[in-house]
Amino acid sequence: MKSQQVDEYLNAIENELQAINGKYSFTTVYVGGGTPTVLNETQLNRLLNIISKHVDVSNLREYTMEANPGTLNDGKIFALKDGHVNRVSIGVQSFNDKYLNLLGRIHSAKEAKEIYYSLREKGFDNINIDLIYGYPSQHLNEWKTDLRECFRLGPEHISAYCLTYERGTPLVEMKDSGMLKKLSEEEELKMYEYTNSFLGNNGYIRYEISNFAKPGRECRHNTVYWENREYIGIGTGSFSYVNGERYCNIKNVKEYIYAVKSKKRLICFSEKLPQEKRASEILIMALRMTSGISRKEFFNRSGLDLTKLFGRQLNNLAQSGLINLDDQRIKLTRKGLTVADSVMMEFV
Repeated sequence: MKSQQVDEYLNAIENELQAINGKYSFTTVYVGGGTPTVLNETQLNRLLNIISKHVDVSNLREYTMEANPGTLNDGKIFALKDGHVNRVSIGVQSFNDKYLNLLGRIHSAKEAKEIYYSLREKGFDNINIDLIYGYPSQHLNEWKTDLRECFRLGPEHISAYCLTYERGTPLVEMKDSGMLKKLSEEEELKMYEYTNSFLGNNGYIRYEISNFAKPGRECRHNTVYWENREYIGIGTGSFSYVNGERYCNIKNVKEYIYAVKSKKRLICFSEKLPQEKRASEILIMALRMTSGISRKEFFNRSGLDLTKLFGRQLNNLAQSGLINLDDQRIKLTRKGLTVADSVMMEFV
């Protein structure tokens, strides 16, 4: 994005924020869904000032900024600190340069560690590190090394995701052409299980399928999604969920800027789910959390009885050892967490 377009985009974001100013009270802010730290220092400062102008940042319990290690420097870190950001999520992905090169990342493992230490030196005491496992030809010992390197740094939060192949990406093209081979599900499962045991034995609590935190350091903002609570999205392609309706902003930057300028409709998609489908979504999202959901909570949020709606599926899954089912609470078992996507398909 050219500098002029960045300025126009920031103007549009400010106008969109201004339009909702005073309508909502926010307790968390998450700046991401891309790499906001790719902005230069002047632009980043402006973005932070826009947010502070239209959101009561003194009232926030959590204010997260996503960052790519290759786009951060001391000046930007000072800007984040001055801008009231209190949590930084770093997309490290791997401490092995071989796999960083495969992903086309612009940082090295050494640079990722240097940025981490710089954040600590500037006073950030709530840091998440994103890691990916399941690279083509990756050995379990290489993943163990990644986890040990991460543990030595001591972040408050670790997100560990299995590599996904998204259409249109170079990885998919290389896989389809035979240049690389997807790791077997068996090897991916070994890495997943080792992640759970290693982090669990070293002071991290798994509170969601792929997310681990030191006690009390769970990501408050993402928990909003998993608990199916309301949120507001600002900017291109951002989703909001208000009064049972989910809607998405225009995804094209130029079209979004034009719509804001001309005061046209920003929403390109919206849906209000029927009660039963909304109940299904509530259960699916809740099962991502290791705490699951209580029957009472499900009824309070959906207005429906869990057993009447999903009794057959719940009994079948319980008999298969995939969920714990009792009079009070429903949650995935350890076995169920390893095949969570398949379990959740039962409720679609």
